[in-house]
Amino acid sequence: MAEQDEEVMGEVITRGILRAELVKELSKLEQKLEQKLEQKLEQKLDDKLKLWAGALNDRIERGERHLEERFDRKLGHWVEVIMAHIDRRDERIMAHVTTEVTRAVNVVWEAARAQVAAIDDKYTDLPGRVTRLEAHVFGSSPSRTRRRKLKG
Repeated sequence: MAEQDEEVMGEVITRGILRAELVKELSKLEQKLEQKLEQKLEQKLDDKLKLWAGALNDRIERGERHLEERFDRKLGHWVEVIMAHIDRRDERIMAHVTTEVTRAVNVVWEAARAQVAAIDDKYTDLPGRVTRLEAHVFGSSPSRTRRRKLKG
């Protein structure tokens, strides 16, 4: 009977053959276990990497927002400083322009006044001269009478 157990389908199975088959099957099993272990490790590693990448990305985004806020505050500050400087400069320029325009207007005013005064000086004695001329041409003082007639 022992011989019958060892003989399966007309083949004699020896311990060496069983050992070889067992080693072969163990090798396959070992490969499958290694593959499954590798897959699980890769999955866990991927999950950890995704977790770390997400955390790192969040940290980078927070840092970027913080830097943008700081930059906006600093930029706002410098814009205010520059605008204040421009305003002060504009005020100085306007004061200077106002002073120069005032001087120029005064110079023109004085020149015009001098010219009007020169013309006016030529004719200050005109009423007296006209009166004498009228008296000479019309006799005693017809101009007053005549003027009243013309007006009225």
